[in-house]
Amino acid sequence: MNLVETLAASVILVISSSCSLQLWASSTSSAAVAEQRQHQLGQLEIALLGSQARVAALAAEPVAADCAAAARWLGADLQSQPRGAGLSRVVSAEPGALVRVQIRAPEVGQRQRWLSPAAYGLCGTTEQQADETL
Repeated sequence: MNLVETLAASVILVISSSCSLQLWASSTSSAAVAEQRQHQLGQLEIALLGSQARVAALAAEPVAADCAAAARWLGADLQSQPRGAGLSRVVSAEPGALVRVQIRAPEVGQRQRWLSPAAYGLCGTTEQQADETL
């Protein structure tokens, strides 16, 4: 093998190695971004499940006779709950005595759940109100 063939082979080897390393670095960074996105989606879901668990913990303890009032109370209670780092929470009492919980992450987007105080027994007549009417 002469000098020209050796130089050509080494240039081809350097170019192919460089391209391979660039592809490897690109796929590694893409995998890291995908993993971070998946982690943030998991954080969104954990925050929503935390809100749902809070409502379930309050279940069967009526807080108001009117479901709309119970929805406002529940919205304020859920808004005061801690949230994960980098997440924002918007809780609003909607028409029809429903509570909408929205959790947002800047790079991932948002997730939301609709909760009904009536489904968890947070509105209706309390035992004290029932005793007073008798």
